[in-house]
Amino acid sequence: MDTKSVIEIQKKGIFMHRLVYVIFILQRLLLQFEMKDVSVRNTVCILSFIVLCEAVEEIFFYANYFNNIMVIRAVRYGQCLLATMVLVFLQISDDSEVMIIALLIMLMVDFFLTMDITERGRAVFYVMCIGMPMLIVVFVKVAIHSSGQWMFLFFDILMLMLVLVTEAALFVEYVIKKDEIILKQRHELTQIVEKNESILNMQEKLQKTNSQLNLQKIDLQNANSKIKEANEEMVAQAEIMHYIASSLEVPKISNQITDALMQVKKLGFCAVYIKENVYLNKHANYVIKTNIGQLQGRIKEWMEDIYLEMVAAGKMEMVCEESLKHEIPFLKDINVNSVYMKVLGIDEENYGLFMIGDQRRNLFNTDMSFYNAIIAQYDIAIKNAKIYNEMQQVARKDGLTGINNRIYFSELFKNAVERIQQKKGCMSVALFDIDKFKSVNDTYGHLAGDEVIKRIAHVAEQCIDKYNGFVCRYGGEEFVAVLPGRKLEIAQPIIDELFEDICSQVVHYNEWDITMSVSIGLTAYPEVCKNTDELLKRADWCMYYAKEHGRHQIKVDDGSIQRD
Repeated sequence: MDTKSVIEIQKKGIFMHRLVYVIFILQRLLLQFEMKDVSVRNTVCILSFIVLCEAVEEIFFYANYFNNIMVIRAVRYGQCLLATMVLVFLQISDDSEVMIIALLIMLMVDFFLTMDITERGRAVFYVMCIGMPMLIVVFVKVAIHSSGQWMFLFFDILMLMLVLVTEAALFVEYVIKKDEIILKQRHELTQIVEKNESILNMQEKLQKTNSQLNLQKIDLQNANSKIKEANEEMVAQAEIMHYIASSLEVPKISNQITDALMQVKKLGFCAVYIKENVYLNKHANYVIKTNIGQLQGRIKEWMEDIYLEMVAAGKMEMVCEESLKHEIPFLKDINVNSVYMKVLGIDEENYGLFMIGDQRRNLFNTDMSFYNAIIAQYDIAIKNAKIYNEMQQVARKDGLTGINNRIYFSELFKNAVERIQQKKGCMSVALFDIDKFKSVNDTYGHLAGDEVIKRIAHVAEQCIDKYNGFVCRYGGEEFVAVLPGRKLEIAQPIIDELFEDICSQVVHYNEWDITMSVSIGLTAYPEVCKNTDELLKRADWCMYYAKEHGRHQIKVDDGSIQRD
């Protein structure tokens, strides 16, 4: 037992001592008053001994001497000796013998608690330290007095000492075994605690390792995700480059690019606007892909205005986040939180707008290299298409009027006929010639005649283009207009409109105002002409019929016209 624990036990035992002392005093006083043969001298001796023990304990307790194990040990040893002496000298009186023996045992136990008993020899020695003075005193009294009472006392004390020594030895042996068991259990417990600590440390290390592995797993997942995204971007770029290399049709390229962006980046919308006459396109081109309802129409309605505003403000690129609703009003009630817009241009000339957006926030504040690469490829596609169409323009267009020439018309007409035959559709063809064109040249000169031809070609192209048809300069002053998918009854009002537009034109050349007139022949497949190969021939017959019957009119084929 450690010193601190012994001191705490001794302090707590003070209360029991006080109780024992009080009971002892009360018992002795009752004996003194109740029994006439009780010795007053013995009573005074016993009470003095009790008071002395109590006084010593109280003084040492309140003076904090009980905090010193050596002081406690000395006090307990002195109390044991005094109790022994009292027991020996009061042998002639048996009225308090049991009480004194109980007190002696109590004090001996307290004394033993102050000693570090780990061997039987020490226990026997401590017992002898207490009992030897008592044996010496008894032996002296026996030697001096011959009273048999002392002789009996001697044997009593001798027997008590023998019992105490034997029991103390057995008690120590028991305590040692228990201590060994406790030590063994403590050792086992220590090992268990160490193992538990080792396990806890291992668990903590495992938790740290798992945390690191989880972090590494997350990093690896992010890295794999980035690698996967990069691979998808590379594949998309490769496909786009391949498509650009194999096609010069801008609408199809625009569709390919927007589809790739929507698939790879999972965008809310992707839109491309190209203004008219960029790659010789007559109309503005829109390609808009979105998975958000009602957005496609709004983008098409506003995209040109946004392009013009950005060009006017000198903003070639914009990322809209917080100010999204202010910058792009048509998105105010749409769940779109990030928008990127870039003005498209080649050779320092702007040609359109690239616009993407999504509901995710801060989507376009990071790396934009993929989008820039796509836009750069798109610029190349537009430039290639422009160069190609310009070259085609030279080969396909009439040098004077700019409309299709007869060679390209043959290709267009052949393709149109194939589509009509595949779909079992219809087609109308009109052939028209400028009335008295020779007199125009003779009267005003060939340059004036060229202006008349150019004006008629321009008006014809504008009119027929509205109805998805095509026109060409078929001869010197002859033109042909084709309306695929138009029956005769639908084509006739269109040709009437063409006739009115041409005949209402006036060419101002020098000081002359030159009016125009044309004769038109109109036929249709399969209503009148059953063979597509005869469409141009029958239109020509109808035109000559109109010229021969007064000019300045439209002759609609009824199947009865024949020409040698």
